[in-house]
Amino acid sequence: MRVLITGANGFVGRYLASELSTHGMDVEGVDLAFDAPVPEARSTAMLDIRDAGAVSRHFRENPPDACVHLAAIAFVPDADRDPSRLLAINVGGTMNVINAVMDDAPCCRLLTVSTSQVYGPASDEQSLDETTALRPGSAYAISKAAADAATLGAAFAHGVNALTVRPANHTGPGQPSSFVVPAFAARLAALKGGRDGTKLLVGNLDSRRAFTDVRDVVRAYRLLLEKGEAGQAYNLCSGAHLSMSDLLDRLASL
Repeated sequence: MRVLITGANGFVGRYLASELSTHGMDVEGVDLAFDAPVPEARSTAMLDIRDAGAVSRHFRENPPDACVHLAAIAFVPDADRDPSRLLAINVGGTMNVINAVMDDAPCCRLLTVSTSQVYGPASDEQSLDETTALRPGSAYAISKAAADAATLGAAFAHGVNALTVRPANHTGPGQPSSFVVPAFAARLAALKGGRDGTKLLVGNLDSRRAFTDVRDVVRAYRLLLEKGEAGQAYNLCSGAHLSMSDLLDRLASL
């Protein structure tokens, strides 16, 4: 299977390229730029998913068997700072990928990566399944809900072999330090090394989140490519909630 990964230069994209390559898939990666080689990918190319013509041309000239659409603004503060860019990438870019699949690579299977944030805030006791109503509460979540709906709509209305996945928080080695786990780890390492004062400033440590290891997440993406049902959404979560206080304690003990 020849698989195209959009956003292949990102944190998850690099892990996904390794996962797919390890299981015998022929991987191509596209992104706005590559700051380092992606050795697990057979080829890489620069592509701006906001450019509908370029996206269409790429799919037409290099039709993949499957596409995992990861390319997006994923950091919520970045989304809030520039809503127009957010919508152009997360919504417009997804529409460009969907249209390219329909018009230029109709045999391609499309997995669009959404987010569990499309459901809005939820308590630990609340059970969310794929039939739960979407109540996105931030610009980022709204953009991903739109991309999610566009993908499933293409499956329903046009018979596109497309599905979505709604992952909760995930982390692992190499995640940018703008995210909470590597941010805590970096600050603790600086404190231990005597490089950054004696105090760790934190936000709300009572909030609880469920974290999944990125290597489990990309394994799930591969399994969805192989076995997922077109027209369906799939939740992806460890199910084990952890308070920020407990998370910080665990990192501090290490």
